[in-house]
Amino acid sequence: MLKHLHIQNYALIDSIDLSLSDGLSVITGETGAGKSILLGAISLLMGARSDGKSLFNPAKKCIIEGTFSVAPYPHMQQIFEEEGIDFEEPCLIRREINPQGKSRTFVNDSPVNIDSLKKIGQELVDIHSQQDTWWLANADFTLELVDSFAQNQEVKTAYQSAFRAYSQAIKNLHSLQKKAAEGTQGLDFLQFQFQELVDAKLEINEYESLRSHVEKGQNAELIHERLAQLANLMSSTDMSTVEQMRAALQQANALSKYGEDYASWKNRLESIWLETKDLANEIEREAENFQSDPNELAQSQQRLDLLNRLLQKYQVREISDLIALRDSIDAQISGHANVDEALALAEKEVASRLKIAENQAAKLQTSRQVVYDIITQKLAESLHALGIPNATLAWEIREQELQLSGIDKVQLLFSANKGLAPKPFRQIASGGEMSRLMLSIKHLLAEKRAMPTLILDEIDTGVSGEIAIKIGQMLTQMSRSHQIIAITHLPQIAAAGAHHWFVYKDHAGEKTVSSLRELSGEDRVDEIAKMIGGSKGYLELKENVRKLIHANHD
Repeated sequence: MLKHLHIQNYALIDSIDLSLSDGLSVITGETGAGKSILLGAISLLMGARSDGKSLFNPAKKCIIEGTFSVAPYPHMQQIFEEEGIDFEEPCLIRREINPQGKSRTFVNDSPVNIDSLKKIGQELVDIHSQQDTWWLANADFTLELVDSFAQNQEVKTAYQSAFRAYSQAIKNLHSLQKKAAEGTQGLDFLQFQFQELVDAKLEINEYESLRSHVEKGQNAELIHERLAQLANLMSSTDMSTVEQMRAALQQANALSKYGEDYASWKNRLESIWLETKDLANEIEREAENFQSDPNELAQSQQRLDLLNRLLQKYQVREISDLIALRDSIDAQISGHANVDEALALAEKEVASRLKIAENQAAKLQTSRQVVYDIITQKLAESLHALGIPNATLAWEIREQELQLSGIDKVQLLFSANKGLAPKPFRQIASGGEMSRLMLSIKHLLAEKRAMPTLILDEIDTGVSGEIAIKIGQMLTQMSRSHQIIAITHLPQIAAAGAHHWFVYKDHAGEKTVSSLRELSGEDRVDEIAKMIGGSKGYLELKENVRKLIHANHD
């Protein structure tokens, strides 16, 4: 339910605040006063396209903000979760449009895109105008009408779950068929790659070891020379490092008896001397034994070249990646080997899922067949009451291949005149007839489900007198369980409203603005009387208006 609407800097509106209640609210005003502007602002809040041309002051941004009660619609919580938005009561939707035409949208202070706004908006507000009747010929809407009246949600959910499982089974089968269609050429290539990687006898730590070995072999002469020099410095001369450390240790030993610090030096030098002597022995052994085998170096170089070629060919950086690729190719080859068996299983799965889906589709179809005649009967009765006494309706029902909506392809046909067979709406219905048919359908749906706020824009076009009173009564009945906002030119419908808002142009300032005020008491009586008799002849009509208002609210 729309509880509050704030519009700022939009079209002829400088700033308007509209607090709404449940029940039936009517909006009246002279042509051009701004009723359609009000509707346009709400449409923007629901995700309509925006631009900077509609700003009242082109230098400032436009703000449209709506506060909605979402407590009556717990099913919406899933939509909010899917969009990553907190589900809060009330729900605040805010849309801002800057002078360049760019817009930002927030739902409960979370930024959202237009698709998310539309998804949420269509659950909160249902806007219909006399011209907006395309949905009457929309197959999805027609089935929604049937399913809502049949109260078959459990059956429909079971079918759609079965249909999705069937669709997924078909996708799996097509994927396997595609793999099989690649043929032996693809398999041969995989086998070649696998064998190449197997023959390489890959080991994870081999690469670094090979690279180090090759680098030593390529610099053998220099390494041997440096080893000899290092060994000489460490231990092969009278002034070698080992001899110097031994001499230092002797001096420290002589000093150690004169103090604890000196004794500590002696211990530390002794440790260093032992380590230095051990290191010198290792260096000397390496200098004596170091040699490079040209044949072994060539083999290591060839092995390293092979690994580098494989790394470059398969566009990976580590030997572990090559090993993982080898194992992956092995799994793919196994998959090819079992593809015939997998195809047979997939075909059985498709057949099984199809049978389940067809059984569920038949149940859904049966649930719909029960209500077709009841719906046309109730719509005909409603249309008779609304001044189309010869209205007849019929169904055009055909079976189609399995779809998410079922196997039923349904169209509602209509005739307003005796002797004429019902046909699709667009071929025969006038604007007034379409409006009344739309109202009858909404009235029917209101009996069966929780509907969003319903905004009706001049659906009373083409009617008057007693029929207008009937429409007012129907709206009043619907508003007992749903919030209805009706934009109207008819006094009979204006009198039916529990709340009455008046839109007018204010010329007091430098720029004409559209303003809005709520009418009650004698102000409301005056406005409805003026709708009947004009500004000059309304006074003598006021008593009749009081009776009309009273009759609607007994």
